[in-house]
Amino acid sequence: MTTMVLAYDYIREEEKRIIRAAKNANVRLTLCNLLESPLDYFDKWDVDAAIIRPVSMFNAVYAASYFESMKVLTVNPSYTILYAGDKILTYSLLRSANIPIPRTILSLGDDSLHVAAKRLGFPLVDKPPIGSWGRLVSLVENERQLIAIAEHRAMLPSKQFRAHILQEYIATANTDIRCLMIDDEVLGCIKRIARKGEWRSNVALGARVEPYKPDSELVELVYKALAVFKGMFLSIDIFEHRENGYLVNEVNGVPEFKGFIRATGIRVEEVLINKILEKLRR
Repeated sequence: MTTMVLAYDYIREEEKRIIRAAKNANVRLTLCNLLESPLDYFDKWDVDAAIIRPVSMFNAVYAASYFESMKVLTVNPSYTILYAGDKILTYSLLRSANIPIPRTILSLGDDSLHVAAKRLGFPLVDKPPIGSWGRLVSLVENERQLIAIAEHRAMLPSKQFRAHILQEYIATANTDIRCLMIDDEVLGCIKRIARKGEWRSNVALGARVEPYKPDSELVELVYKALAVFKGMFLSIDIFEHRENGYLVNEVNGVPEFKGFIRATGIRVEEVLINKILEKLRR
């Protein structure tokens, strides 16, 4: 019997689905709550694969690196989760591979923040390198708002929150495209549409979703990003710019997929378990 471990910190709908899919596929799944179970480097894990699902990006990176040290197939590897989870690393990797991104400027200090804002012009988007669900992602319309945001972020304990990623604001009617990939397959794409009164199109913030049929250009872009991040299970968020075409906005190394299932009906968890089983048989 194939054995896997599910590493998590909080059980969400996605993890419940993975647990059921593993059981239905006759996989023996061990649950590892990272908040309760220490990871001992001198333990021997009798498992074939580790599925990394913590909400915390750093917990996910550390858990992945731990299971990689045990020579276990790890989905996703620590490299993927780190470079997808830290948006500064994400954009650096995308640019190095000539993958199109929004106009983006990194600011690591108050003086450079205002220089960057002057280059971009208002309105602009300001976000920290770490975070999900649209948290601390701000639409900034003037200098006063930028100062207030910088002062607020300076009071937060994590140094990462004091780094600012400034981006051009792209008028997309408050929508974006999310594409989901497992192994070497683009499973599908959805359009996320922000709820009324909200400009961010995160499902966690109430966005509605609908299926989206990708054209060949979008599929090619998704495969290029997949190759760069080297993960087995990724989602990629994409803007459609009026003049510049498709732009990769974010990459998710521990992707949530309940919205994708709602839009497409594809049972992502079953595909994931089956793809891992196929990979183990190769």
